[in-house]
Amino acid sequence: MSSRADIPEAFARPIADRLGHLAHAGTAPASDAPSIIVEADGMSLTLTLENASETVAQAHFSAPPEAPESAVLDLLCAHALGAPVREVVEHGLVFALQALRDPDAPAPVAGIVTPRNAGACFAIPLRLVAAVRREAEARFGRHADTNFFDRPYSDAWKKLDKAGKRDLLLPHIARFKADNGISDSAFELVEIDQYDRLFLVFTDEIAVWDKPVLLMKMERWLREQTGERIELFTEVVKDANRIRRL
Repeated sequence: MSSRADIPEAFARPIADRLGHLAHAGTAPASDAPSIIVEADGMSLTLTLENASETVAQAHFSAPPEAPESAVLDLLCAHALGAPVREVVEHGLVFALQALRDPDAPAPVAGIVTPRNAGACFAIPLRLVAAVRREAEARFGRHADTNFFDRPYSDAWKKLDKAGKRDLLLPHIARFKADNGISDSAFELVEIDQYDRLFLVFTDEIAVWDKPVLLMKMERWLREQTGERIELFTEVVKDANRIRRL
């Protein structure tokens, strides 16, 4: 088990925040439903399956509440709900890493950050996920095709028209600007397309090299605030007088 001292600066604050409101800690309720239960180094992960399918209906973990691994496993469980076990194995810890990484802190390592090089707090979760993979392959077989799982938007989002989606998003965007010292005129939401992708137009106030980091930071913020899988893109504007607006 890792300690608070082992946590890289990039994860310290988000992990501390998550440890304050763990949602999936504890044992799974008694049930006749099939489940996958794995253990490693005194910690455990339980995925309760929906009937005989590979879809996760409930997810719980057991670990010391003050351990950094608890924050990682809690987010892994959150990603697992409604997803196939394969998705949990392939992308669950990537989701946890992204959710726990502070975009304003230095990267823990040079190059691409993955659960394998992000820090000691991912070591035991990696062993648990590896055990889940072995159990799932023994039970369901090994998948030969590509994983195309994509978590859908909520029913509430789907019922909104374009104007309703815009009204839902704009207050969050305004809060993001205020919290980050960005003027209201720095960028504008100009389009929500048929695939629910959000397109922004930036003014010269935001430097070109700052846009990618800002987009990722705001995309994460909007996902946290709305619970939806928001995707942000930059609109290419050739004529500023003909910007499409919602």
